[in-house]
Amino acid sequence: MNGYWFLFRRLSRALWFLPALFCVSALIVVALAYLSAGFFPDGLEESAIPITVSADALRNILGIVASSMLTVAVFALSTLVNLLTSAAQTGSPRAVPLFSGNRAARTTISVFIGAFLFSIIGIIGLSSGIYTLGGRLILFIATLFVVFAVVWALIRWVREISVVGRVVEMTSRLEDATRQALNRLGRDGLYGCSEGEGSPVGHEVAAGSVGFVQHFDPHALQDLAEEKGLVIHVRVRPGDYVDHASVIAVVIGEADEAVLKGIRGDFIIGEERTFDSDPGFGFLVLADVARRALSPGVNDPSTANHVLTVQTRLLADWALKEKGKERTDPPYPRIRFVSVGPERLLDEAFRPISYEAATAAPDVQQALLRGLASLASIAPDVFAKPAATLAEDFMARASSEGSHEPDIVALRKLAAGLIEGTERLAQPSKPTTKRNQ
Repeated sequence: MNGYWFLFRRLSRALWFLPALFCVSALIVVALAYLSAGFFPDGLEESAIPITVSADALRNILGIVASSMLTVAVFALSTLVNLLTSAAQTGSPRAVPLFSGNRAARTTISVFIGAFLFSIIGIIGLSSGIYTLGGRLILFIATLFVVFAVVWALIRWVREISVVGRVVEMTSRLEDATRQALNRLGRDGLYGCSEGEGSPVGHEVAAGSVGFVQHFDPHALQDLAEEKGLVIHVRVRPGDYVDHASVIAVVIGEADEAVLKGIRGDFIIGEERTFDSDPGFGFLVLADVARRALSPGVNDPSTANHVLTVQTRLLADWALKEKGKERTDPPYPRIRFVSVGPERLLDEAFRPISYEAATAAPDVQQALLRGLASLASIAPDVFAKPAATLAEDFMARASSEGSHEPDIVALRKLAAGLIEGTERLAQPSKPTTKRNQ
């Protein structure tokens, strides 16, 4: 994903962006209604058109829209703020941007505000007498479209407020965001780059600021590397914390200060992690939802079980993606990247939940081990070993903090089955010899 497109996507998800765009569109429509007089014949009379488009009638309609839309827009914004607050309290504050940046909510509020501005400008124009009969006709047609848009937005808003704030809706949107980030990461964990290993020696590019890597642009880096004959080793991934001295890339080849500065500009470093290119952040926020559900103040183990199912499904789908297909040349061969391994993704998804699950209800503990066992059986070559390691760590914590021995015994049986299956996979198969009869 291009760096400029990444910044535009983040800007367009701001709550104010679409309302501002709709307001500009309203101004353009009103201006076109005024400028359209030249498209109608001179001396056009009202009796020549099938409907009556008087200034008073239009002023009344626009007055009703203006007075109602201001109230509805303020109500919609206050309702959205309350719903976002509720979502932050019941789920995770980090998931709130997925709701505030949701296109349905932003479009609905944009229609309300845009309709209000359209009506106000239209009333001002009618009161000043700047519209001819042709202009009033176009303004009337535009008003009909605005009324239909308002009705559609109201229906959409009713649906939106019925789901915003629900934990299931939050986990669904988190799952979608994490899945998109996993697709950008790719099955090989390279973001389309070629795999790099070791510690290359060359010109080091420092981060120059403190924060989290939100995005890097491999396409721009590839173009620069081809132009200058370079090989660029990317040393960080989206989600990594960096400071001024952190090395984000190593350049092999002749590179002056301007080239190094250009490479640094292809990395976006911000105050917090984002969902776009960072699947680990999606897993972390999903884990936060489960951990909050397991807190004594909430005590909602079913939500934790649901999150574990979502985490398992995401990792299984990622592991099975493009299975059996032949590997092709990477789109960015001059960009070297250390692969994001499955063990790191599994650790980011399950380990934070295992802290609270060690003292949680037995069904949550069994759900965690069941998820690990599912991943180990679905993709044994990918997840068997890290799943067994995580299961051993979880059992050590659960055994030390658990108090009911039968529950611990049942968990040990589940973990033992997972660990034994992993050990069998690790053992080399013995060749079979056919005995002569």
